[in-house]
Amino acid sequence: MSVDLSLSLEEQCQAIWDETEARDRWMQAQRRKPPLVRLHTGANCDLVHVVECEDEATWEDPDNDTGPGTLILDFATPQAQWLNDMYGRIQRGEKRNVIVSVDYCGIRWSGLLEECDVQTDETGYTRLVATFLSDFEQLKSKLLWSTPVMPAAFQPIKVFGLAGPAPWVCLTALQINLWRENFSLLTLPDDPLAPSAWFTGLDMANWTVVVKPSSFMYWMGQGVPWAILTSRFKYWHEAAQDILADAELSLRWRRWFEGDPEPWPGAQVRHGALVVWIEDMSGVLAGTSNGGTLADGLARTIRSYTEDFVENIEETITDMPVIDDYRDPNKPFSYDPRVPYVYYPPDSPGVTQSSFKSKGAKYVQLVTGGHSMPGVNETMSALTQGIFDVIGNALQVGSIGGSVDAILKPFYEDTVLAWVAVKLFERAQASGDFRLFEFFIASAGKAYTLDTLMVLRKGAHDTRTIFSWSMSIADATPYMLGENGLGHFSKGHRIAGRIPGDLTRRIHVQRVAKTVLGWGVDRSAGWELVVGENKPQEDPLVRLMGDAAEFRSELKEAGVF
Repeated sequence: MSVDLSLSLEEQCQAIWDETEARDRWMQAQRRKPPLVRLHTGANCDLVHVVECEDEATWEDPDNDTGPGTLILDFATPQAQWLNDMYGRIQRGEKRNVIVSVDYCGIRWSGLLEECDVQTDETGYTRLVATFLSDFEQLKSKLLWSTPVMPAAFQPIKVFGLAGPAPWVCLTALQINLWRENFSLLTLPDDPLAPSAWFTGLDMANWTVVVKPSSFMYWMGQGVPWAILTSRFKYWHEAAQDILADAELSLRWRRWFEGDPEPWPGAQVRHGALVVWIEDMSGVLAGTSNGGTLADGLARTIRSYTEDFVENIEETITDMPVIDDYRDPNKPFSYDPRVPYVYYPPDSPGVTQSSFKSKGAKYVQLVTGGHSMPGVNETMSALTQGIFDVIGNALQVGSIGGSVDAILKPFYEDTVLAWVAVKLFERAQASGDFRLFEFFIASAGKAYTLDTLMVLRKGAHDTRTIFSWSMSIADATPYMLGENGLGHFSKGHRIAGRIPGDLTRRIHVQRVAKTVLGWGVDRSAGWELVVGENKPQEDPLVRLMGDAAEFRSELKEAGVF
């Protein structure tokens, strides 16, 4: 839109008002379009059914994790019969797996069928409850081999490692192991007797998961934090999730179908391929608005690290950047993480229900370790053997260093430089004298290494001050949740809110941690959001399962499993 400045002031105002109403009608029309739910085969992602007869549907999409989806259908419908007919799908060559895609306001939720539950109530009505897991679950099945360019029987490099900008490290590790997965000389093809199957993996256009290209130098110029990724047969998400959370980066993925815009210029990907990339939607290192009051406005701060690189501190920035796109009426859905503009006040008609939670930081000292830093045990062993070899020869009993070392090793091994204790001074000063003191972090690595630093960073991150809120919103009142030019914000974006009745009138600015899209026969499609930290809103059983999985990963890293 451009305003004709030759018109009178009244005419200019009327033109702006007319355009505003037209845009509001367009937003309402987009929101009223029913979500497009499609079912595809697991063979070639061929479209089989468009679902238009569901009783109820819910699709959760947490940031950097798997979200469940639920589709409830009358069991008499063809879609329900097809979902339940696993044997028939295999016999017809459609394969066992089912892919679902849900499109609404530019956002696409997609995932694989997890289970079907056919339920009959007391009235005799039979329905099918289909549960899906979002496509992040596919990335949870990607292992990072120690030496990914070699077969499993020969892994000369014990620990796989990369260092660099956090997004580049995570995506490069995934790309290398996707190449290993699709290179049939390292991993046998599904049909070893078919000669063509041995060479299809060499062409990325045949891959089912592809990484959107981005260079090392590109991420160097973005100012994102650096990270170190190490793995001895870790799952990719185990190695990457903490890095992404610490850097406040969002992993994005979108299943590409023929007819969609190219995922990147010149891309050649197969129909149904899962395209993966990372976006910096927080701007914490570039400086972002993250709180304030109605009186003084939003405060803009930049995150920096203390001297030990374990603790974060926020430094206030006096200048506020001018976002030219915000002043361009032709770009109504622009977003800049440094200056978020979506704000839901307590009396906003867009908020139908809300819950605010806060949890103060705990523990002012972190302890980890258990294994001496590299070279310590080896040095003590060499000294023990050398000293007792000299003593043995002097007493004319021969070289006894090896025998004595074998006896003494259980007593001296992992006793020197095996533990690390770091005090968080900023947290200690803010907590006062009465506080929880120490927090132990289990670690399978050696002390005083880069791996220790990553473990301590994770411990500081897990015990930091947490603020979150959840709310149900009336979409497009006034902000519209969507992507690709169809919304003001989406998962990962920063938005602002205020607690009803809070006399401090403090504005909280946090990232959208999870979106839930749901609808049913008695209600139209609507959104629920979790803003800030997702963990306080998480079910305790889900958190317990996550802790167990993390502990199992550490044991595997240590070689116990």
